Amino acid sequence: MRLREKTALITGGGRGIGAATAILFAWEGAKVGVMDLREESFKGVVDQGREMGLELKGFMGDVTDKKQVDRAVDAFVQEFGRIDILVNNAGIAISRPFLEKTVEDWEKTLRVNLIGVFLCSQSAAKYMLQQKSGKIVNISSIRGIEHCGREGVMDYSASKTAVIGLTKTMAKQLAPYIQVNAVAPGHTKTEMTLSLPEEVKRNMIEGSFLKRMAEPEDIAKAILFMASEDADFITGQTLVVDGGFSLKRT
Repeated sequence: MRLREKTALITGGGRGIGAATAILFAWEGAKVGVMDLREESFKGVVDQGREMGLELKGFMGDVTDKKQVDRAVDAFVQEFGRIDILVNNAGIAISRPFLEKTVEDWEKTLRVNLIGVFLCSQSAAKYMLQQKSGKIVNISSIRGIEHCGREGVMDYSASKTAVIGLTKTMAKQLAPYIQVNAVAPGHTKTEMTLSLPEEVKRNMIEGSFLKRMAEPEDIAKAILFMASEDADFITGQTLVVDGGFSLKRT
């Protein structure tokens, strides 16, 4: 019960890492809100939690739209009374060769993966500063680590590198009351990766020194650590959870 009496809002929480984090946080005692684009996006994890005896509440909102973000965060605080933890998990990847990549690809990716983190953090931080406490955990990626960018998703890689930079800057800006950290997952069994060709997935597994892909729960446990009191003296840092993949300088 490491999050007993805490409240946590998780963006993109309807599936994958976000859903695993929502369930784990609820098990650990938190009152959990799941923010996603549409009700059908978060209904599954809310129903799953209910079957497990856990209560999760869904909030609709587009992380790229300031009005929708503010409305969702305000509704969360109205529901639970405060916001102790924000997990910026919402993200997209558009795979396309460099010479075919479009400005529209870049703009869409950056709006979700980077500006969405900024907007949600800005909205939540207003409440956290008032209560003089809070934790923000941003989800980056090993593709955001200096030598791990991938050519087919250079816009995704750049956005995740920027999330690490934004994390450090927000940690300075929001100290001493709010700790801001990032988690950089490696290849994880989510819809984003499971739809890839089998050869690509085999290469991902072979590239890991632990010879497997991460389960969403592996990443959720790292996020839990950063959100818990165990990380009270950590801010502006990035925890890489990749089975050693980033050790290969390729």
